[in-house]
Amino acid sequence: MYEGLKDVLQRHPATTTVAYKPDSIVRQFLQAEIDPSRVVPPTGPEPPTLDIEWRFVEEEPYYRIHYADSNTGFNCGWHRDHDHQDLGPVHFQYEHPVADERDHKPAEFEKTLPPEILWTALDRLFEKKIPTLADEG
Repeated sequence: MYEGLKDVLQRHPATTTVAYKPDSIVRQFLQAEIDPSRVVPPTGPEPPTLDIEWRFVEEEPYYRIHYADSNTGFNCGWHRDHDHQDLGPVHFQYEHPVADERDHKPAEFEKTLPPEILWTALDRLFEKKIPTLADEG
C-alpha cells in the first residue's frame, strides 16, 4: 500500500523528495519534503514536510496526513483515529502558533482507496487549507 501512496507523493508538483521513515526497511510512515516556493502564502527557506501514515486494524483504516512548516510553526492535517470521537472517524486539525489559533473539525472523503484519499487531501491542502489558514498570522 505504501508504494501507491509514495507514487502519489512523487507525482505531486509540490513535493521534492519522498522517503520512508524511519527507513526503507521498517516503513512506519512516508515523509515528503515540500518545495517552499510552491506554497501559498510564501514560506521558507526550510522545506515544509508532509507525513503520511496508514495502517489497518482488522479492516478498519487509520491514517494521518499531516503537513508541518518549520518556518512558521503552522501545521495541519487529516486524521482518522479515535482521538476526537465527537467529530466522527475523520477530522481535520490545524494549529497556527503565530495567530494563536487551533481547531479540530469533522471531515470526510468520498473516496475509499488510500491513494485516492491522498490525492484529494493534497488538492484540499494546497488549494484551500494552506492559503486560507496559514495566511492568518
